Amino acid sequence: MVDNQSEEIELVRRLRTYGPTTCHNFLTALLIWLFGVLVFIPMADSLNWQAGLLCSLIIFVTFTIFMYRATLGFKNLIDVFSFFSAKRFLLKREIGKEDASTLFRNTFYILFGLIVYALYSPFLTSFHFAISGIILVLLLVWIFFLALRIISIFFLII
Repeated sequence: MVDNQSEEIELVRRLRTYGPTTCHNFLTALLIWLFGVLVFIPMADSLNWQAGLLCSLIIFVTFTIFMYRATLGFKNLIDVFSFFSAKRFLLKREIGKEDASTLFRNTFYILFGLIVYALYSPFLTSFHFAISGIILVLLLVWIFFLALRIISIFFLII
């Protein structure tokens, strides 16, 4: 019982430590993405393709810097949310704590990966369509392996 409370206290501490910084970096990256994809890149594309490519590259680099900072915090936040989701799930099902935590952590990783790919896809296609396709294939392979782990846990429940 004491171990469970200390784990909850540690996770709440992580939420307070990484939550605001991660949210700030992600919202800044999202704002850069909105202005870049909806305003600056179309304006630069209307000039010529070189200006569009240069603008895409500049927006891509600044967006990547803030997304990298946000991703470092999202890993800790995903651990927090997977723990609390697993705790609620444990009350309804007979499943091990580690399996429930893995189930939700992998699910949140899949959702996060899809969101990040959706945000990066306009930049990747502006560089070259094949780059977007290669990244999508790599993402789908990663999702496949995470989904295998999720499915194996579901078969343990049944």
